[in-house]
Amino acid sequence: MASQHIMNISSMTSASLFATSLSAIFAYALSRCIYLLYFHPLSHFPGPKLAAVSNLWYAYHWFSGRWPWAIEKTLRKYGPIVRIAPNELAFFTPQSFSDIYSPQHKGLEDFVKTNFQNRGKDLGGLIWEEDPVRHRNVARQIAPAFSTRFSRSLEPIVHEHMDYFVKKIQEISANPQTGGIPIVQWTNWLAMDMAADLAWNEKMHQMRDMKDSINLEVLLHFNFFSTVLQVFKRFPLISPLQYLFAPFGKITLFAQMEKATRNSVVSRIERRGHTEHPDYFDHILPVDAPYPTEDKELLQIGSVALQVMFAGWGPMADIFYGALALLLENPETLQLLTREIREIFLSYEDILPGKTLTSLSYLHACIEETLRMLPSNNTGLPRISPGALVDGKFIPKGTHVQSCIWALARHPDYFHQPLLFRPQRWLPPSHPLYDHAFANDNLKSLYPFSLGPRICIGREIAWTQAKLFLSKVLWTFDVFKVEGQDFNLDRDLLHYGFFEKPEMYVRFVPTFK
Repeated sequence: MASQHIMNISSMTSASLFATSLSAIFAYALSRCIYLLYFHPLSHFPGPKLAAVSNLWYAYHWFSGRWPWAIEKTLRKYGPIVRIAPNELAFFTPQSFSDIYSPQHKGLEDFVKTNFQNRGKDLGGLIWEEDPVRHRNVARQIAPAFSTRFSRSLEPIVHEHMDYFVKKIQEISANPQTGGIPIVQWTNWLAMDMAADLAWNEKMHQMRDMKDSINLEVLLHFNFFSTVLQVFKRFPLISPLQYLFAPFGKITLFAQMEKATRNSVVSRIERRGHTEHPDYFDHILPVDAPYPTEDKELLQIGSVALQVMFAGWGPMADIFYGALALLLENPETLQLLTREIREIFLSYEDILPGKTLTSLSYLHACIEETLRMLPSNNTGLPRISPGALVDGKFIPKGTHVQSCIWALARHPDYFHQPLLFRPQRWLPPSHPLYDHAFANDNLKSLYPFSLGPRICIGREIAWTQAKLFLSKVLWTFDVFKVEGQDFNLDRDLLHYGFFEKPEMYVRFVPTFK
């Protein structure tokens, strides 16, 4: 009887402790919500209530793959500054973009990069590096590799890959049973084959073998998981659950890529001074630099080289694909661009970088419009405020801020007919195709290659690649979208670490000039 009484008391005590704990948790959660909604330094900024009190709103929209669209919708509803997380604001005005990314002192940004893209292992480099000093040092080291002079020395490699792309498309299109070319796949292969060769003289032969490389497989299969990793940084107590989202069937690819990368780095180091052509690695580890003796050094060198390659692949694959997809959705524009290219270049061999290519105003306008409608930097590029004004508003120190170039590019306050592909908005008023309806477009507000110390240093060669691609393809082929496809770019596009683009099948018909 006594033991039963003791057990009852023990049960009552446990129940009481449990109830007390629940009450304490509830009281804490309630008081935190009240603080975040009414007393937090960002409480006067508008936005979804759920976003103000937790990171659930943020997580849901990132996991949906429609983050840029969600931010655009929220900015349309609440105004130019929106609270998208308890300690984070999103902006989309031209002034805010300049205020966040331009300020710097001695080459060091005032608004420091967050841990958004942190990949661990102290990899550093260009894209992932958070420390402004280390980023500046690496950027200065490899900046000469992206100078005008050095970029021109790389143009033969760009031509080689473009020509091979054209050749392969001709071969495949000659087969009458070919139902169309999947342009997501082929633009990925072209962009990465070229990026790897430019980065460190590596021949991936994806176009030749018509097969994804290990690097491309890892990027494609782990795109969503990269978003999972960055979102779970906001939920440290449940961070172990992030691994439930990993594509377990593809885990071995990581080990294969690390091994392949290490082998490539060692091979490239041993070939210093004896490569087929110049590349960016010449500046990552110059010929006279000491041979790295530790695994950590090799890992960091490989990380920088991979980041240079990935930076060359992603944006270029988007531009190649986006330009073709948008042109095919606008046949009249495609016809105008094709005519401009074929009237200027009398032969395929005439298509070379230089004044002639630069003079193609409509070609330039089509690429500008592609960058407007399909910008690659849609992650928000989050930064940490040092305690400064952004578009006239003081943002407390430690607040995370980000831009939304996607929302800016699609807003009617800044662009006439913003959801339509209209290259004429970028033409000079003296051009016969210029349309005064676009005279008030805020063309100088867009920075597809970002601003400030972290501006994309490869933008010059990116423009060369984009112009050569469209010129060579549209000179050689009449291009048609395969009929019967349920294709809607804006509806089917997803964005995680980078765009997941809906496949589009295209017929390339040689002109036989």
